[in-house]
Amino acid sequence: MHRTKTIFLNLMLPIFAVTILLLLSASFTSSRIYIHQTKRAAVSSNLEILSQTATSLSLVNDHISGIAVEIQNTPLLGRALSSDLNDITAEWEARQNLSRIFSGMPAAMVDYELVLVGANGIVVGSGNGGVTCPSSELLTLPALQTAIHTDRIAYEGRKEGFTFLTQHIPVIYGCRPLTGSDGSLYGALFILIPEQSLRQFYQSFSSQSTSILLLSSDGTILSSNLTDDIGEKNQSLLLSARENQKRDREYSELSGSWIVLSRYLPYYDAYIVSQITSSLLLNEFWPRIQSILVICTALLLLMLLSFFIIRKNLLPLRTLANHMKDAKGIPDPIILSDTSDTTEIQGIASAYNQMITSLNSYVKEIDEAHERRRQDELSILQMQINPHFLYNTLDSVKHMVEMKNTSEACRTIDSLISLFRSTLNKTNKKVSVSDELQNIRNYISIISPRYGGLIQADADAMPDCANLEIPNLLLQPLVENAFFHAFQQTKSGSIHIFIYQNKGKLYCDITDTGDGMSKEQVAMLLHASSTSGTGNRIGISNVRDRLAILYPEENGFEIISERGYGTHIMLSFPARRCNS
Repeated sequence: MHRTKTIFLNLMLPIFAVTILLLLSASFTSSRIYIHQTKRAAVSSNLEILSQTATSLSLVNDHISGIAVEIQNTPLLGRALSSDLNDITAEWEARQNLSRIFSGMPAAMVDYELVLVGANGIVVGSGNGGVTCPSSELLTLPALQTAIHTDRIAYEGRKEGFTFLTQHIPVIYGCRPLTGSDGSLYGALFILIPEQSLRQFYQSFSSQSTSILLLSSDGTILSSNLTDDIGEKNQSLLLSARENQKRDREYSELSGSWIVLSRYLPYYDAYIVSQITSSLLLNEFWPRIQSILVICTALLLLMLLSFFIIRKNLLPLRTLANHMKDAKGIPDPIILSDTSDTTEIQGIASAYNQMITSLNSYVKEIDEAHERRRQDELSILQMQINPHFLYNTLDSVKHMVEMKNTSEACRTIDSLISLFRSTLNKTNKKVSVSDELQNIRNYISIISPRYGGLIQADADAMPDCANLEIPNLLLQPLVENAFFHAFQQTKSGSIHIFIYQNKGKLYCDITDTGDGMSKEQVAMLLHASSTSGTGNRIGISNVRDRLAILYPEENGFEIISERGYGTHIMLSFPARRCNS
């Protein structure tokens, strides 16, 4: 059973469909934008945090290095750490000398504790309670071996320190070898920094979604806001940090789940790393589900309200629909007698009546335009102009008349009349370059409105060419071909005509930015006959034949074209002054 469609359904169904699609599209787009902006903001803030933390750790290293240098330059240090401790008095004296060194040490940005170890077996710490490891164990620590080979302070982490105050807390210690003038090792200096003292530089910036940590070159976590992870190895983070360093980038995203930001600290031989968990980051800022439900409810109410309002206001339009349905030909104006109709309905009826009146006027104008076109066609048939050009020109005028663009149609017809007048008045076969340019411009003004401004064309010449002769309407078929054949795919572009002279010859360049042609198509055009083929081939063949007749063995005709880059046609023949 056929079901009649109504305006109401035709309006409401698309409104419902578009509203739902827009809601889904807007939700998806806003979600993507929100996720991107949230991640971008998090990365930006964390890069700033890493930069500040790296600067602070650099200052700590500078201060520790200064302390190490000051201690190393202390008089009698080597003697206290290398002399034989034959009796209690000698050991007591050595310990006293080392304690005096500790008493003059300045405060630093972090808490720290000093431990001096001598080759003679003496171990002295700056803190209360002494040292919990013997000298033999301290002198074999890996960090000391690294420091000996690199000649700088080497850092390493331990889950427990080796002094009384740090024996139950994680520490990061630096080690400096103490050598004599002959290069022999007579002791070592250890600087112990409680991990929590370094953590103060970044802990306030960490969150549920963001973990900040100091990662050694072997993957050991030296410091972290997640204290349970300290001392553990994390090879995946190490690989990401190394990859960032290798590629000279500040962060990388792993499988869309984590964002790893890192910066290498050469003086610690470690990475300061910020690991952002994307899911937790979005959960921290994601809008509540209640707000989404409110939006959906509001949209639903809006759709229901639109439903009833449109239904009510469309009812009076049935009168107009029935009036147009019953009319034969152009209907008569309608009179609505129902005073309850809204102002908008009355306005629609008034506009409808105006449309009927305008339609009658337009029909009359179309009849007059058809009559003018018939007279023009009778005149054109007497002028031996290419029938293909004639057809396309009048078709453009028809298009504008049918589109009710009478003013543009009139201007186009004026250009056409100017073109005809020029060709009718020129009984000889050659005209000046200035006249030919005017003909081309007239033709451009005729044909270009057909394309709604999508194809721009211009024609110009060097000033010294104005009075040189050129065959009448020589360039028109080429310009016509460019308009009708060069933009089949691109639909828009430009056409440039330029005339100049060089070394006794007149050159005419016609260039378009259209589709272009393959080498095979160019070869077919150059070998086509003017007595066969249609359209593009006939126009080009006619121009070549005219040049061959007027300037035998003195003319040039070249086509350069490539798919996707447009076409360039260059004509050349002797430059001669026009006699007319």
